[in-house]
Amino acid sequence: MEPTNDHERAIAQAVDEKFREDPGNRQHLILRDVAMSLDFAMSPSDTQFLVRYTQWRGAQSQGASD
Repeated sequence: MEPTNDHERAIAQAVDEKFREDPGNRQHLILRDVAMSLDFAMSPSDTQFLVRYTQWRGAQSQGASD
């Protein structure tokens, strides 16, 4: 899943960092932490990307640990 703009790239980078810090972290905590850490107000499309990317990243992490 590739980000298509600067906000999405910042979101993806923050999500990736959270998964590296704690791969077992719960997705709802990652969503909260990332949303609070960004230096911009998220639009509805940014929020949708955050949710989709976090779900995608979680699935990738689970696949890697199987």
